[in-house]
Amino acid sequence: MGRKKQEKVEKAEAEKKTDGRRDKGVQAKKGWLYILLPQTKVEEGQKVSSKRWVATGLADTDKNVGKAVDMRKSRMSSKNKGLTDDSNVMFVMYVDLYLARKKRTVVDTTYAGYLYRSVKIKEFFRKLKLKDITQADVEQFLDHLFSADKCQMRTVKDIKVLFNGIMEQAVKDGLIADNPVKDAMINKSLALRNAKVKDDDDFFSYREAQLFLERVESHKLYELFFVTLFFGLRREEVLGLRWSSVDFKAKTLRVNHTVTVGTRVNRLNATKTDTSNRTYPLTDDQVKMFEHLKKEEIKNRELFGEAYKDNDYIFKNEDGSLHYPDYPSKQFKKVIKENPDLPQRTKFHGLRTSCVSILVHENFDVKGIQKWVGHKDINTTLKIYAKVKEKEAKEEILHGMTSIIRPKSYD
Repeated sequence: MGRKKQEKVEKAEAEKKTDGRRDKGVQAKKGWLYILLPQTKVEEGQKVSSKRWVATGLADTDKNVGKAVDMRKSRMSSKNKGLTDDSNVMFVMYVDLYLARKKRTVVDTTYAGYLYRSVKIKEFFRKLKLKDITQADVEQFLDHLFSADKCQMRTVKDIKVLFNGIMEQAVKDGLIADNPVKDAMINKSLALRNAKVKDDDDFFSYREAQLFLERVESHKLYELFFVTLFFGLRREEVLGLRWSSVDFKAKTLRVNHTVTVGTRVNRLNATKTDTSNRTYPLTDDQVKMFEHLKKEEIKNRELFGEAYKDNDYIFKNEDGSLHYPDYPSKQFKKVIKENPDLPQRTKFHGLRTSCVSILVHENFDVKGIQKWVGHKDINTTLKIYAKVKEKEAKEEILHGMTSIIRPKSYD
């Protein structure tokens, strides 16, 4: 029996029952269950205690009585810590209340992700009250993300996780009896239909990496590109490198500071994970590279005078102002577009993966590669390792087959 049909049957049965008390603080009226919450009013200067009837949206059945009891307990226990006690609250307002509390417990970049995902949820349910959202509505929304917004599976899963957290909080607050997101199913057929085709074009092979560095030799971000590729750094790590990170005497480079973008640009004395905090040895040539960058900074400081924006960061604009986090990505994209013989789907983060690609080609140990690039989970390294090996195998097969089988001449 379908859910809607089951609800109609329950409602019909409930309407046959007489009104009255079903449990402590739970009353039935015209086939529906209500919870009674204590409240205090001031009338003519005197405090008067009374009961406030709150609709549960549940039909008057034995099964639902237990749910109503749980809702009342939640409302009573969360009186001082719930987001709201308004059972008629609009869903979009409740989402804003949820995010306002979340902002106090997560870092800015995580909060920015919540904000981004919440936009799609709020747009779809903007006309509904929190209590009126059903599992069918949720599944229709998930389908909409694939069919209308062309979202990928990972994005849909992330949005569902946030949505689930919001509705779980609503259950705790006693505003709804059941979480309609919890058992909602993602349509895998739609997901596959809209999935982007994955290929080997999102990182450089060792040959392509060498070609890339040749093409950007005269680029103003050459050193930034080189350091990112050689050490396999994340964008927030390379932008977070400071002169205090470089020990010219010991010939070492320390990664322990990041620049991220959320609702604002954040400069943090912390890396993504503990394993991301790492120190690299430097070659003599690399030391000379950093010495060159330092000399260029001194020249720029003299050139701009008082207008120069002094700071300890290595990679920045000529006037000392800091790069916005998206800047290297946009410059990298231009380089790729200007060089059609380079993999065109490669993004700036692909330089980090390309570092792994080179290390795999040189037959370095997987554990060593993991430590070099700062992967927290070795499975991340292994996935890239497998992808690199697959790409190299295809190239070897291509060369092997071409030496044996060729198409006829079309000259």
